[in-house]
Amino acid sequence: MIDFRLRRLALVLGLAVGTIATLQAQAPKRYTSSELHLGIKKLNVLGKVLYMAAHPDDENTQMIAWLANERLYETGYLALTRGDGGQNLIGPEIREGLGVIRTQELLAARRTDGGVQFFSRANDFGFSKHPDETFNIWDREQVLADAVWTIRKWKPDGNITRASP
Repeated sequence: MIDFRLRRLALVLGLAVGTIATLQAQAPKRYTSSELHLGIKKLNVLGKVLYMAAHPDDENTQMIAWLANERLYETGYLALTRGDGGQNLIGPEIREGLGVIRTQELLAARRTDGGVQFFSRANDFGFSKHPDETFNIWDREQVLADAVWTIRKWKPDGNITRASP
């Protein structure tokens, strides 16, 4: 019995030491002087805004940058889709491949304009101007739940939408 416990303890310790030995610390982000200055200025401003739109093409980077860097608000952008149903004029990627590209474009834009990016689980099926058509394809409750979750998590003081509800 003791032999079994010793073997088990040796195995657990061996795994723990092996795991710890492979862990590596990540270098902390190094901020530029302008990033530090902006962060200090933001300490005196309270306010959070969430910009919401259906498709990555609906984003308003000028507004997001203005809210984040001029008004100094914490600014988020909820794109209901990832853009995988759109057109790609510069490459062969379609559907999921295009969605990956659009997702990376949005994340890069937020690193540039100072906003925070959110997504829902809605499928981008292409262009539509009518809510009935959209909700024949989307699960209305799921998309609503994603938007509500984002609002409750982010807790904005105000929401801005691309189009009127």
